Amino acid sequence: HSQYALLTGRSSGQTLVGGTAAVTKVFGKGITVTYVSTGLVDLGWSTVDAIPGVFLGPKSLQLHATTASGIKGYSVATGIYNTTTRKLRVAIWDASNNLVDLAALQWLTCTILFSAEQITP
Repeated sequence: HSQYALLTGRSSGQTLVGGTAAVTKVFGKGITVTYVSTGLVDLGWSTVDAIPGVFLGPKSLQLHATTASGIKGYSVATGIYNTTTRKLRVAIWDASNNLVDLAALQWLTCTILFSAEQITP
C-alpha cells in the first residue's frame, strides 16, 4: 500500500543554449549556470533566499533544437542536489552514450521542483 502526499509545489525554470562558450543561460531568475566539463553543467541558486523551498527533483528536462535530428538519441539526467553549495549537476549524453556539450542552436530547458512546505515522513 502506497502513501501519497499533496504538496504545494514551486517550479524553478531555466533554459540553456549551447555554442562556443560551452553553455549560456537564456533565462532562469536567481539561477547561475556553471560549465564544469564536457557534458556537465551545474545549476546553482545563488542565495538561500533564491531557493523556492525544499528540493524534490527534476520536473522536466527537455532538449530542443532548430534541427531536431541534431539531438536525436540525446539524454539528460541530474545528480543529487547539494544543499551546502545549492547546486544541481546536469549531465548530457549523445546517442552513443558519450558526455557531450550542446552545440549552437541546441537548448536544454530544465524545470526543477521544490516543495513550499517541509516534508516529513
